[in-house]
Amino acid sequence: MGALIPILFVALFVSAICGLALQWTFLSRLRGQHLPTWEALGRPTLFLNNSIMNSTAVLRFLWRRGYRTLGDEQLARLGNFLRCYLAAYLLFFMVVIVLFAIFLVSVKSPK
Repeated sequence: MGALIPILFVALFVSAICGLALQWTFLSRLRGQHLPTWEALGRPTLFLNNSIMNSTAVLRFLWRRGYRTLGDEQLARLGNFLRCYLAAYLLFFMVVIVLFAIFLVSVKSPK
């Protein structure tokens, strides 16, 4: 299991980068095609002008599928994919943490 941990952390890192790219694409399309909605969400960006308030507003917008009301099929598909990706990433993150904890316990326990 010791060799698996670094591979999982690399996969977690790559998944995080892909998730950031997806979120950037979603926010860019929202800003470019649906400016009033983007402004109502607090003008969210990936890093700059990012606060707990507008991050929460964007997550709420995603989980409640608010993007479907905009009539933009491409944004709706991207939003659906992003929702699934975020849920899968969260699950993957938890699995990696649990496996890492199990690995630490097995290394520290006497044999």
